[in-house]
Amino acid sequence: MKESKQTKIPTPDDASVKTDCRAEFIFYAQTPTSKVRPVKILGEYGCDCRRPDWEHRWKTWDARQDPYLHLFLCQEHARKLGLME
Repeated sequence: MKESKQTKIPTPDDASVKTDCRAEFIFYAQTPTSKVRPVKILGEYGCDCRRPDWEHRWKTWDARQDPYLHLFLCQEHARKLGLME
């Protein structure tokens, strides 16, 4: 994910992060051999970009440091992070 490391990480302070921003996809934890494939969410979850610990979660997930950390993101933020086209 070299592209995503160069992408600005959306933070809760960004104007693009709305208070009603809802997660649409789950991005499961990455392994060295797996590619990121989002899974469509059927429930109601807030976008992880709204979390106060978002920057730490993103860095941990992107560095593949926690095999149990999954990201819940809306389509807009997933695109900004380079996870979707």
